[in-house]
Amino acid sequence: MATREPAGEDGRKYEIVAARLREGIGSGEYGAGKLLPPQRELRETFEVSRATVTKALDLLKDEGLIESRQGSGARVLPAGGRPAGAVPPAGPATARPALETLQPHLQAAFEADDITMDVFSLTSETMNRQLGAQITRIHDGRIRPRSISLRLMLPDPDIKLAFPVSLHDPGDERPRLRHRDTLISCSKSLRHELRTLKRQRLVPAVSVQIRTVRLTPTSKMYLLNNDLLLEGYYTLEETDPDPVEGEEQEGTTLNSLGLGATLFPYSKPDQALKVETAQSFFDSYWDLLARDTDFGD
Repeated sequence: MATREPAGEDGRKYEIVAARLREGIGSGEYGAGKLLPPQRELRETFEVSRATVTKALDLLKDEGLIESRQGSGARVLPAGGRPAGAVPPAGPATARPALETLQPHLQAAFEADDITMDVFSLTSETMNRQLGAQITRIHDGRIRPRSISLRLMLPDPDIKLAFPVSLHDPGDERPRLRHRDTLISCSKSLRHELRTLKRQRLVPAVSVQIRTVRLTPTSKMYLLNNDLLLEGYYTLEETDPDPVEGEEQEGTTLNSLGLGATLFPYSKPDQALKVETAQSFFDSYWDLLARDTDFGD
């Protein structure tokens, strides 16, 4: 799928790509000394242009996280391993704060003996991708939680959502069906991976509940261990899906930017009122509006 990129830096897509790669480096997904995926693969994964990928890699290079040489790709440097003689970036790049992402907060949350996660999102795709690093830590014996509880709240995949939707033909069902497939596959994957931990006796108590609500969320929220709230906004963008052989060309789609979205953290005790209000919001929707689903299992 080709993405229509905003003019200039309005969308700051290169920062989103950089944040996801930075996240992978921090979690060990891309270990020190290893090569990052080729630029062509990164373009396809993030649905962005060559220029956006190049700019993201340049940012990581300036931060001392990677080194790159023409023809040999981008290689992850050891922690604190800025190449000898490298000059730290100057100007705005130095002052720009790092984007908040889910992975480091999940890693911290999984240090607890009893882990709780209340999630309200459009598809749970980010959670599905990021949880794998913590499951690996459990399999490797680096952490041994007593219990894990996930309550996952998602939009009902059978309703007409505000987005994704075709801008030229609101009756075109293809954007909704793609969203539906992603939502169901990601939620099933999360449930399977967590329940497997219990079946393998790696975590004594595991609870996974999934409910749906008949609305389109405009932001995502993660409540971790009853003391941390992460909020992120679904910024809208226009995308042009690649043509599918044998099908009529699909027009421009109004879509949401969820993967790599900046998250805003609030934690107790300093921001207890914000965290507790968000928890009350989630609980009220979960108890009074959401309905259990098994997605056909």
